[in-house]
Amino acid sequence: MRIAIDADQVLFDFLATWHMVAEKTLNRELVEKNHSYHLIARYGLSMAEYHRCWAMFNRWDVWKDCPVIPDALEAVNAWLEADHEVFVISAVDVEARKARQRALDNLGLRQVRLMGVGFGGSKFDPLRILKPEIFADDLWAHCREAVDAGVPRVVRIRGNHDGGGDPVPGVPVLESIGEMLVKQRNYRVG
Repeated sequence: MRIAIDADQVLFDFLATWHMVAEKTLNRELVEKNHSYHLIARYGLSMAEYHRCWAMFNRWDVWKDCPVIPDALEAVNAWLEADHEVFVISAVDVEARKARQRALDNLGLRQVRLMGVGFGGSKFDPLRILKPEIFADDLWAHCREAVDAGVPRVVRIRGNHDGGGDPVPGVPVLESIGEMLVKQRNYRVG
């Protein structure tokens, strides 16, 4: 089986890392005002503060340091052990993709194929070409692209935010891809 997942908030805890960098950059505590996907709204930042935080995030090359979500790593390893193909499709630029590849390699996930579609890029074409049987992402827009690309099973991972848009009918929301693995195991047992 071919499985495709997003990186941030699906495999890696990007939000916790970004929050830490933002607090160091701004030299103050950031309090979540809501669960918005959009970081400006989530933390009540000015546009200048937001850009300063991103500049430091990229300057410090923090993409490679985002901690893995433990049950997500367990799910990916289980899929690989079952001889499934696993792809990570991430909306990052070339430099962030290189750092993210180092993070995957350091986790022993060299056989996972990483595809970067650029910041804000569409995942429609990669999904249409790959034809995965399952796709998991934390953003509703990418879930919509997967449905439109003909992916049979699409799930939105909660990712500790609102998904950044309107829900897609028929796409369930799960806490993590680890939950997908548990459901797969229960389906085989039942």
